[in-house]
Amino acid sequence: MGTMGSGKTTVSRLLAKEFRFGLIEENFGENAFLPRFYTDMKRWAFHSQTFFLMEKISQILETRNMLVVRPVVLDTPIQEDAFSYAKAQHVLGNMDESEWRLYQKIYRSFEPYFPKPDLIIYLETSIRELAHRIDARGRGYERHITMKYLELLDMLNHKWLAEDNDIPVLKVVTDELNIIKSAKARVTLVHEVRMKLRTLS
Repeated sequence: MGTMGSGKTTVSRLLAKEFRFGLIEENFGENAFLPRFYTDMKRWAFHSQTFFLMEKISQILETRNMLVVRPVVLDTPIQEDAFSYAKAQHVLGNMDESEWRLYQKIYRSFEPYFPKPDLIIYLETSIRELAHRIDARGRGYERHITMKYLELLDMLNHKWLAEDNDIPVLKVVTDELNIIKSAKARVTLVHEVRMKLRTLS
């Protein structure tokens, strides 16, 4: 878990490989509404967020079957989709009250079937670094993302972790942790996660 640009997908892949866990990644590339959303957020926020929600619900149900065989790493928990990304659109006025209520109704209808994570790994990253990483990865539709939008997402992430979450959390500061280029950084991250998992067993 982490604000966009924090490295969730990269870390998820690393941990799945190192621990030989199953991996479920976000399918953001299949969201036909996403490029439109970044062009006109008010018009496409509900469509884009609902696509992500239904996609993640499908993944969560798949996770239940995978867990029979082995542990699973999930790239972005469904709670972050609901209480950070979607909620941000409601806060900004891009999803009106009726759309927000319908979104929540869908989420709450499936919530009893979600397996509870053993651990959330939160990638703590400064807003400036997030903006740099988003710019560096060069997704054209992300060029409209502002610092204020990143600050809102980051605030909502912290709010959910502090107020509504009863799942154990490991916070990892990532500004100076370049796991793409540094083998030492990868070893450090894996060690932190391994130590945390041992305390939960």
